[in-house]
Amino acid sequence: MKKYSDKSFKFSIKCHLKAFTPNYKMEPDHEQIVLPKVYEEAIREIIKNNLRKSFDDYEIIYSPGSNKGDNYAGIVHRVQIKDKAEGEIKLSMILKVPPVNLTRRDEFMAKELFIREIEFYDNIFPMFKKFQEEKGIDIKKDGFYQVPYCYKTLTAEPFEALFFDDLKVKGFEMFDRFKEVTKEHVFLVMKSLAKMHAIFYSIKDQNPKLVESYFELRDLFIMFCERKNSAMDAWYESMKKQAFVVINECKDIQLKDKVNAFLEKSIYDLMCDCCDRKKTEPYATLCHGDCWNNNMMFRNDQSGTPNAIRLLDFQIQRYSSPILDLMYYIFGCTVKSLRDKHYQEFLDVYYDELSSFMTRLGSDPKKLFPRDAFESHLKEFGHFGLTMALIILPFFINDVKDAPDMDELAENFKKISESVEIDENAFNFTSGANRDKYSERLLGVCKDMCDLGYI
Repeated sequence: MKKYSDKSFKFSIKCHLKAFTPNYKMEPDHEQIVLPKVYEEAIREIIKNNLRKSFDDYEIIYSPGSNKGDNYAGIVHRVQIKDKAEGEIKLSMILKVPPVNLTRRDEFMAKELFIREIEFYDNIFPMFKKFQEEKGIDIKKDGFYQVPYCYKTLTAEPFEALFFDDLKVKGFEMFDRFKEVTKEHVFLVMKSLAKMHAIFYSIKDQNPKLVESYFELRDLFIMFCERKNSAMDAWYESMKKQAFVVINECKDIQLKDKVNAFLEKSIYDLMCDCCDRKKTEPYATLCHGDCWNNNMMFRNDQSGTPNAIRLLDFQIQRYSSPILDLMYYIFGCTVKSLRDKHYQEFLDVYYDELSSFMTRLGSDPKKLFPRDAFESHLKEFGHFGLTMALIILPFFINDVKDAPDMDELAENFKKISESVEIDENAFNFTSGANRDKYSERLLGVCKDMCDLGYI
């Protein structure tokens, strides 16, 4: 793999698109976006394959594709293709690229993340689609299709990229993470994950050679921890330190003891335990891996009730128990009051959808993932919900203006790996106005973990 120095990397990234200039335009009030020529060539190809006129007949309009705090491992741009003669937008896309900052790219393993997501769109999802079609599933009606259309991917370092359909044009919006999800949101998530998991289970059952390469898919959290002088432990310790403050203020002695005992484990040990194939097989499947609200978009009906979902960001896919996806979403993205009313219903909706879809795909759910194994995995891996809550809640409750600067965060990671002392509050995202909200959410997760017997 070719390595880039900081100087050569920045030169490569920031090369000006001279051939692209006549067609290039920025939306007003946005900072200029300068993209490498390789992206222009990809856009030319997309225009050729999807629109009637030639490239020179269109104006290319760039604008930011997300808000600060919405994306952590990549940069998102909106690319609109406007017909010069008609003055209409003919195609709107989302371009997802790695960070320009070399430290951020290296510290957050951008290459590995992008290649894993590209694998999903280039190979895994087409395989899922073909398998459903062979089984007579009407995919658009009741199959698994809940991902954005991907026009093109690029894998050459450092210009990895994915060109997606712009879901906003179709009425999808990212859920406001400062609002509380409803049971309808959760039902959509559970059903979509169930279908995705069911397809992999069924292929694994009926034609295992098609998917056997994914059995060895290594967890990226574990890979991150295993890097020389990894900063992951220090970061997770900081997350735990913030949690200790909240937990130790709790008057429930039993809860404090259980949570404090759980928090003694390292992030590496926790992840290794959850991804241990001796524990997960024969019930492991391909999981989304990063199930929180920033990685999904919803569309509402006229009453404001969500009736459609698209799953985004397959950069941290893992081969594990499906329980990890469920725990990540349910305990990271819902409040305790909703779980108190509907937690068992969420699990039932998931398992019923998983079972029925497996059956339609020609496999036996009682063989591939019986209900008693599902319940056993909940007890074995349910604690993953607390692990991920510790990691994502500090980001989840931050206002946009308070969202961490990811370039700065990466620089702190690098300093830790080089044994350079950093500000002890460098990873503290739960101070000030958001402290009470963080405390409430975290305590709710801890209480549920104890009551359900997960820790």
